[in-house]
Amino acid sequence: MTRVGLLSAALIVAGCSYFPGQSNPASQPASSAAGASKITSASGLIKAMHDRYGGKYLKTLTFLQNNIAYTTTGQEQKSQWYEHLQAPGKLRIAFLPAAQKSGLVQVDDRVASFDNGIRVDFRPSVNPLLLLTVDVYTAPQAAILKGLDSLGVNAEFVRMDEWEGRPVYVVGATVGDTTSTQLWVDRERLHLLRFIQRDRRGDRTIVSDMRIRGYREIGGYQVPTEVLVYRNGRPVWREQRTDIRANIELPADVFDQALWREIPPPN
Repeated sequence: MTRVGLLSAALIVAGCSYFPGQSNPASQPASSAAGASKITSASGLIKAMHDRYGGKYLKTLTFLQNNIAYTTTGQEQKSQWYEHLQAPGKLRIAFLPAAQKSGLVQVDDRVASFDNGIRVDFRPSVNPLLLLTVDVYTAPQAAILKGLDSLGVNAEFVRMDEWEGRPVYVVGATVGDTTSTQLWVDRERLHLLRFIQRDRRGDRTIVSDMRIRGYREIGGYQVPTEVLVYRNGRPVWREQRTDIRANIELPADVFDQALWREIPPPN
């Protein structure tokens, strides 16, 4: 897969959406789930997710990510990324081999893309996976709701449903609507299971369905290890995270785009 193709995947398929201008949840007492069942608003859900860890969610995360892009002809194009993450709002993706010095840096709602060590793009962005699997537990509630609004989620629609045998909250769509931009959150564990995004590209409507799976306890926190992406009903992308490390000290200035070329490759 070319570096240009990887940049496209990183920015579009794997979760970056542009917009114009210390407790283990699995061991939470039953009363927490009972309280969660009373949530009737998007703001109430975001507050419950934020409160899940009592302000003690992980601060940093690193991992190796193995990717498969599925072509329209049925071919599989494999790639690897190494990612650094700092909560809230910071993400660095280095395409491997790191010597190519290609990838991206996301800081809050801005993302810079690099090809062969040169910055080739810089624009506003909201990454729904970063927003709803990390920032929602650490950032102010108002920032998360603003991000959902930028992504096009209609926070007026909140309902309860089921997804793959789990009770969920759905924000952004009514019953039977599977194409509007929306998020699906496990009602008991309060983590993201699905994010659907509707986007217009020229005269085409693209519906991306991101399915977040494989939650594992890492350092006392539930961390997703797999993401599957469907586009207009067809599988297009799969990512699996390995060598996951939580709350380790990151290299200095790892998220400074001006120092992109100087950051050492992962061990």
